[in-house]
Amino acid sequence: MRLTFINGSPRGSKSNTAKVMDYFIQGFLETPGNSCEIQFITRHRGDLNALAGIFSAAERVLIGFPLYIDAMPGSVKEFFESLTPLAGRCRNIELGFVIQCGFPETHQNRFAERYCEKLARRLGCCYMGSIVKGGLEGMAIQPKFLTDKYEYFFHALGLEFGKSGKLDPVLLEKLSRPEHIRQEDLANLIPFINKALWDDQLEKNGVLDRSFDRPLEP
Repeated sequence: MRLTFINGSPRGSKSNTAKVMDYFIQGFLETPGNSCEIQFITRHRGDLNALAGIFSAAERVLIGFPLYIDAMPGSVKEFFESLTPLAGRCRNIELGFVIQCGFPETHQNRFAERYCEKLARRLGCCYMGSIVKGGLEGMAIQPKFLTDKYEYFFHALGLEFGKSGKLDPVLLEKLSRPEHIRQEDLANLIPFINKALWDDQLEKNGVLDRSFDRPLEP
């Protein structure tokens, strides 16, 4: 089976999209005979038609990208628009998506998921489904019990996909949790996020006591 993964993150190979898809691709390649080609939209910004050509010649394609405040990166939208001449002509392609964001609720991604499904239909592709996950911001500093869980589920999805060519719906549902954050959980989560992402860095630089300074205020 031949897979083409198109990474749409502006951060390219250093992105969280790349990290989690590395796990998926490792699982996918465990089935003998499978191969995966990886492309980065950032490396084709000067000629998106070349990437559109790679897309049109592919068999199975996964396009992965992050959401920034509920919106896909402009470079991803630009690539999607470059596919306009292919509308209705991609019946040989099976197409899926990987949509991730930093917000802890996966529900934040569902609207982009619906857009992607519609895009697949307009291109004439067979829509394989989408891997949708929230809470991936700051993976490098997240607790190991969280990152181990991401590794397990993405690897398991890739392993199953490598065998069957399908995205397992049970694994997709488990990976997507939590779909929503309860109000009482949010009250405990925000202080943890603030400490892990911001306070620890401020403390490391010796400026935690200045975290509420307003240097630009008149």
